[in-house]
Amino acid sequence: MKKPWSISTTVRNPERLRDFLRVLKRLEGQNFDTNNQIKYQVLLIQERLYKPLNIPLEFREYYEKPEVEIPYEIAEKIFYAQNYEDPPMRGRQSVNPLNKLGFSIAREGSGPIVITELGNKFLAGDYDIGYIFFKSLLKLQFPNPWSVDFSVKEGFNIMPFIGVMHLIYKLNKKSVKRGLDKTEFSIFVPTLINFNQIDEYVEKILEFRKNEDKDSYIRNFVRKFYGSEEVPDRKINNLFDYGDNIMRYFRLTRYFKVSMDPLGYYWNIDLEPSREVEIEQLLDMYSGEAFRFQNLKDYLDYLSDITKPTLPWEKEENLKKVAQSLKSMINDLIKKENLQVTQDDQKILLIDVQTLSKSQLENYISRLREFNLELKERLKKIKLMSDLNRIEEIIVSLWDSKKLKKYKPEQFEKLITEALKIINDEIAIKPNYPVDDDGEPVSHSPGNKPDIECYYPTFKAICEVTLNTSRLQWVQEGQPVMRHLRDFEVQHQGDEVFCIFIAPRIHNDTYSQFWISVKYEYDGLPQKIVPMTTEQFAVLLETLLDLLKQGKRFTHEELYELYSAIINGSRQLESFSDWATFIHRAIEKWRQRVTTI
Repeated sequence: MKKPWSISTTVRNPERLRDFLRVLKRLEGQNFDTNNQIKYQVLLIQERLYKPLNIPLEFREYYEKPEVEIPYEIAEKIFYAQNYEDPPMRGRQSVNPLNKLGFSIAREGSGPIVITELGNKFLAGDYDIGYIFFKSLLKLQFPNPWSVDFSVKEGFNIMPFIGVMHLIYKLNKKSVKRGLDKTEFSIFVPTLINFNQIDEYVEKILEFRKNEDKDSYIRNFVRKFYGSEEVPDRKINNLFDYGDNIMRYFRLTRYFKVSMDPLGYYWNIDLEPSREVEIEQLLDMYSGEAFRFQNLKDYLDYLSDITKPTLPWEKEENLKKVAQSLKSMINDLIKKENLQVTQDDQKILLIDVQTLSKSQLENYISRLREFNLELKERLKKIKLMSDLNRIEEIIVSLWDSKKLKKYKPEQFEKLITEALKIINDEIAIKPNYPVDDDGEPVSHSPGNKPDIECYYPTFKAICEVTLNTSRLQWVQEGQPVMRHLRDFEVQHQGDEVFCIFIAPRIHNDTYSQFWISVKYEYDGLPQKIVPMTTEQFAVLLETLLDLLKQGKRFTHEELYELYSAIINGSRQLESFSDWATFIHRAIEKWRQRVTTI
């Protein structure tokens, strides 16, 4: 029976792979035999990266008190308490997506565990997640000598990343509607198992769009795919799980553009317009047919070689086409939106690409992409500042804690970023979440950086946000927030630096620890942390909205006064238990003062 392809049902969030790889790195150089397969899974339990379903009563305290480290011996007992029929298989399943995506070589009988060059770049703190997953997904193909799951006998012959590019590219040529919506992607992409089916699938999608009874069409299509008259609902639902998972990986590459609602339920995926030239070059070079390998060694060498597969823009002539295309796109945007650009920016656009060397072209293209993003962000800021309806929408969202809990982390970070940009006259608000070419977040901010950096004429700040409102809030956010703030303070010595911490609800343990940091010290020195609930933060926007309706607005000086009042007053309190009430009163007092000036 045929089966659909997928990237990873073990690790649904691509970002989590980095932690799985970090743990595997500890075993590098050892054979991935049955003992190490078990050890790897135990280490994942120890680091709370994997939580088994059956936690013995005597060990539940480790999950009730997440600040307490799990000793290896306890993690091992938790693992064996699951009574798996094949215990080593759990480790093999957990390492499978790392192998499949070319981050590691860890398999029994294939020599010592190796973290590939691509995997080591993924582990590095300064990695570009788009580059990592682009190179990784280009290597993904079915069949391959590493896996018996998707064989030629079952009809597989595809490089999925390229195959889906071909599918959407050809579909867009035949349809006014661009890209694929969630249902189309989930039904037709995981079942596209051979590059020779691409044209056929384009026609099927067009047929599906015209069909009024979508449910019946889907059921009949799935029956034909599986070659079975009886197809349980579970198999159809699985396709949607696979589709959602594949989309998350594909969008990280920045070669696919995903539009979605904040809750991530409705989405549409298309080819990224700003990379049209690169995409066309890729499609000219690769049909989507899987590469042939003589043996497993050749395939493992291919996985380990970060220069493979060959990219069309490794040729200088193709790089020039990419650069020229970006220049034209930016000039069109400037003209269409009547944007003012500096003389230095104008000089960049006047550079003759024909005079640049290959390395100069690569740097030039990077700078053009940055400039294109800067222009788009400037446009967004202009529109946000004049869009009272959007300000009201953000306020309503911040007041609705139940709705916020359904947000994706990156969408919550984006919501707060928009609010900070609206509030006043900042120099720059810089979120650290990775973005696509339109500035939309493709994932949440990495753990080694603040969520958002704020630069004002008279002070600087970081903003840390979380949707977590449980006791885990302090464990997962407390130390990282204070560490990020201290790092930011060191980077900007001589400047006054605050941290604004925002959550739908702030746990008492979080208040307690931040208050100690503010009143006494963290790592030897006191800090300036301002915890706010989303409702309290919404008051700042409500204040701005009131002022805008009067033809006024407040500046960063007023914001500085609010933050300073909260910090100075907090240090006079005798107990953290009074802190939440004090902050609420300080905000209300500030609002009354600002709106009556």
